[in-house]
Amino acid sequence: MRTFETLEFIGGVLCLDFVNTINSRRESEYDYLQTYSNLTEWAVKVGILTTPRCNRLLNLAEQDTKTSENTLRNALMLRELLYQLFSKLARRSKPNPEDLGTFIGFYAEAISHSTFIKKGGSFVVAWPTDESLESVLWPILYSAGQLLLAKELIRIKGCPNCGWLFLDTSKNQSRRWCSMNTCGARDKMRRYLHRTRMK
Repeated sequence: MRTFETLEFIGGVLCLDFVNTINSRRESEYDYLQTYSNLTEWAVKVGILTTPRCNRLLNLAEQDTKTSENTLRNALMLRELLYQLFSKLARRSKPNPEDLGTFIGFYAEAISHSTFIKKGGSFVVAWPTDESLESVLWPILYSAGQLLLAKELIRIKGCPNCGWLFLDTSKNQSRRWCSMNTCGARDKMRRYLHRTRMK
């Protein structure tokens, strides 16, 4: 069973975890975001939504199925857009200017809904708890914008097995796999079987 309980969050940043909600980019084995409910469930898991707010959005989605379906389509379109942007950067290629322009439009819309609140000695970005079904996407867009502006951008890598994206935060940037529990283990098994056949 594919569930959010078994889904690994290995991206290292919110927007990459969002991109990784397809189980494999190579074969598209399973898509975790098949309904608006799936989207909100994932958002609770990563901390974008509280459970009470998730329930309020789900109630609204039931009352306005057309908007919830449009929001899901926009979410999937955003996910693909972010994948195209960051997978090219992971390969040290330049993003498509049209993709970057489209992202800027989405990013500007998201930022227009944000506010600043004082936390300690500085300010942080906060999001209103209004009842817009698309509000779940705003923190994701903000995360992507922050990553594009960060020096850690050069640490983005793509798993050679499944295509998932992640930030390599290892000291010598030697991380290869999305997860040693899955793709890393599969690679070890392949190499083991290859060695046994060669004997």
